[in-house]
Amino acid sequence: MKAKDIMTKDLTSVTETATLKKVEELLSRSRLSGIPVVDDEGKIIGYISEKDIIESAFPALGMGTDMLFVRNWAKNFLRLSQVGESLVRDYMTREPVCVTEEASDFEIVEKMITNHRKVLPVIRDGKLVGIITRSNLTRALMEKKEEQ
Repeated sequence: MKAKDIMTKDLTSVTETATLKKVEELLSRSRLSGIPVVDDEGKIIGYISEKDIIESAFPALGMGTDMLFVRNWAKNFLRLSQVGESLVRDYMTREPVCVTEEASDFEIVEKMITNHRKVLPVIRDGKLVGIITRSNLTRALMEKKEEQ
């Protein structure tokens, strides 16, 4: 099975000049944990996630263990609200992990697991053509198993 058979043709994305507030709104509406960052021609140039937004408010803590220890929630929520006007370009991952439409299901699984990704952008000639979420992948793998 190839990426083009699994992907959602969701082209939800932002430019690097979008605010983190705009990203948060898109993530909430689309129910994604992250979205691609594209240039004016639709070429993928980065990726921004919920984790990046949280880390923008707490840069000293990082989230290497995916746990965030905080003592003063009111102060920390204030920090999060203040980063809303920050720009995507300052916090995005500049070398996003992507797959092409022809990537195999094994390659997709490998990239998701080794790179700790919940969403993989799918590209053709460097341009965004869709995404694969973990949900897309598990559904496809279950269907493949049933066909065998």
